[in-house]
Amino acid sequence: MRKFLFISLFVLALMACSFAANYLYVVNGTAETMSRVNIETGAVENHVTALGVVPNQIVYHDDRLYVVNSLSASLMVINPANNSVINEFPLPVNSNPYNIALSGNFAYVTGFASASVYKVNINNGSIADTYTVGLSPEGLIAYDGRLYIANTAFDPDDYSYGQGSVSIIDLSNGSTIDQVNIGKNPQFLAAGPGDFINIVCSGDYSTHTGMVYFLNPQNNTLIDSLSTGGNPGMLAISSDGIGYIAAGGWVGDGHVYSYNAVSRTILRDASNPITVARGAIAVAVDSVGMIYSAGQMVDRITKFDYQGNVIANYSVGDGPVSMVIIDERTYIETIDDVVPDGITLGIPYPNPFNSSVCLKLEGNCSHQDNLIIDIYNCNGKLVNKLSVWQNHSISNNVIWPGIDYNGCDVASGVYFARIRGTLKTVKMVLLR
Repeated sequence: MRKFLFISLFVLALMACSFAANYLYVVNGTAETMSRVNIETGAVENHVTALGVVPNQIVYHDDRLYVVNSLSASLMVINPANNSVINEFPLPVNSNPYNIALSGNFAYVTGFASASVYKVNINNGSIADTYTVGLSPEGLIAYDGRLYIANTAFDPDDYSYGQGSVSIIDLSNGSTIDQVNIGKNPQFLAAGPGDFINIVCSGDYSTHTGMVYFLNPQNNTLIDSLSTGGNPGMLAISSDGIGYIAAGGWVGDGHVYSYNAVSRTILRDASNPITVARGAIAVAVDSVGMIYSAGQMVDRITKFDYQGNVIANYSVGDGPVSMVIIDERTYIETIDDVVPDGITLGIPYPNPFNSSVCLKLEGNCSHQDNLIIDIYNCNGKLVNKLSVWQNHSISNNVIWPGIDYNGCDVASGVYFARIRGTLKTVKMVLLR
């Protein structure tokens, strides 16, 4: 009976993963609608949801899609199961809401015209707080208890760009921790390998060209920078630490740049860009390492691999400007694959487990100040992270007691572990 129960639960867990939906959601800025692309079959559904006036960004958080509408100044909440609008919350008029980051029950929205960030309760739409930041803020991320905001310093009176900066806000109390000066026209940020904040500066479209900066959140200092040339924009970082940047290309082919965020070296820049559909304005990466760029000028999404080989093109609505992927697959490499820095996860044991599982780190970890192991469920949702301080090498055993961020027991099912900044994933089966 026990053997039968194990097999049944194991099969059910695998079925739950197998039948998950995997979609790329696209905001069509000119059409003011949303499209979605099945990233496994390539099927495209256009104009599935009507959006507000001048929709600018879409993100995914806790089973909901959120869209920022700039001109109609609102935040839309969408159910991806049926593409229906659940709520539309008003934002301050004439604030030109631009980008969004979410943490817990709050959305943080930049007001490009108001030099502010609005803290919005996503349960009732009320504005819980307003933070004053730098001039003309655009991109922002919520990471490790802090909010990082890119202040472009764009002056609408003379169309110039002043001193770019990044504001850092403590999410626990709303206080400003620091404001770090950076390059010209910082627009987008992402957390990368080593927990460094990667910041893309687009330049002033004249004398200053694109740069990527790396901010150490431990002391709020810039530790490195890369010159990309051109005028790069939106950034996405893959699980193996490669950053992809949408970089326009408004005549002929569109352009995407890439760099290694681990070694902090340029792979493809303005001199040898990855060529995609014209007017690359947004990028996204799925769980198997495929990259997607939005060609705003030709209403097309290009799917390509890490070498820049085009896999497919998908026709969407007019003027795609933002994308997000809901990918409930988990990519698994063979257990013999070793990550570039020589650190890897061994076979978890016991497996299946009913209370706790041991994750063995193999390789020389002595040069690692802090190593993060992320735990995902079979829907691709991050349920916990294990922070491990390494003081010796080989045979480092890390225990996951089958709990989530809140210390609550997770349900029986399939889970995956991955060292942050790497691609290799190991599978575990929890049987309560």
